[in-house]
Amino acid sequence: MADGKPVVLVGPTHPYTGGISQHTTRLALELEKAGHHTVVESWAAQYPKRLYPGTPTVPDGEPEIGVPANVFSRLAWYSPLSWWQVGRKHRGSRLVLAIPTAFHAIPYWVVAKAAGKASDMWGIVHNVTPHDSGRLSRTLMGWFLKKLDRIIVHGESSKKDAVLLGCDSKRITVTPLPSPWPPHAAPTTPRAESATLRALFFGTIRHYKGLDVLLEAVAKTSNVSLTIAGEFWEDRTPYDEMISRLEITARVTVLSGYVPSSRFTEVFGEADVLVLPYRNGTGSIVREVGFRYGLPVIATDVGAIGDGIDNDKTGLLIAPNSVDALADALHHAADPATRKRWASEVGSRQSAEQDHWDGYVHIITTI
Repeated sequence: MADGKPVVLVGPTHPYTGGISQHTTRLALELEKAGHHTVVESWAAQYPKRLYPGTPTVPDGEPEIGVPANVFSRLAWYSPLSWWQVGRKHRGSRLVLAIPTAFHAIPYWVVAKAAGKASDMWGIVHNVTPHDSGRLSRTLMGWFLKKLDRIIVHGESSKKDAVLLGCDSKRITVTPLPSPWPPHAAPTTPRAESATLRALFFGTIRHYKGLDVLLEAVAKTSNVSLTIAGEFWEDRTPYDEMISRLEITARVTVLSGYVPSSRFTEVFGEADVLVLPYRNGTGSIVREVGFRYGLPVIATDVGAIGDGIDNDKTGLLIAPNSVDALADALHHAADPATRKRWASEVGSRQSAEQDHWDGYVHIITTI
């Protein structure tokens, strides 16, 4: 960095699961590769169990992205002393806070206060408007973001949300959300030809992600199969009952539980298209993982979910909460000529990933 300050990333990294952990890990590795002294301050305990019902750490312990050189797990959600000690340790540094939810606003504010005015305070805001948020969450997030020197968001819609929360637009940098997966992660064998479109829903199952809408859409088609791969963060029973009621049991495969990276080539490699039927949301790294594995993406046009999708080239954008629109999109994707054309476009898109990471590093270390 031009000012000589070390970069301290504060946020989850390996062995934590999830896209934010993967993003923090890859960012640290990219900063190291570019020659910047980088420290990751991770969590010994990130959430109370009731706020994160899924698998908190990688089940087999194998690093999904890699392991940065300087990682410390000193933060605990229940220990304000740990927040203060981490901030004091890095006085005068550039602190880059990976902010997943409003729950982290107070711990990170303590870290920032302890670090002192000589430190730069940045925030990478993955969810400006938290999922399923209420007034308190929005108030907390707006209060904290206004205290940062600069924030990074991953879409223009997220920037607009931050401005609505009271942030100065001049302090907001918008940059694409790149895939955390390294170049060698792409599948090496071509997908088998099939008369049936093989759709994939990937990630935690929560109401706002719209899996029920996708099931209704699949039922309106005759040549679409669906794989659901991820953890249920809510009662699974209504989904099983819906699959039975819609008489699509033979066309739906459920891989319940956390999907480790060692299975990504299998899960993504057997699909033709990734579907993100979100009702609402600010963004999803799953889209980028799909692209990294060569999948076009059908997504709803909400938040930054559809950012990076070139309509009818690398997938399709549709209105949220519309079974008919999603069924039409699946029908369009089932055409072999469409699949071939989309796959070609996605392949050409992948070459830009490293440029996106280089840009990310440049923003953090030069502005």
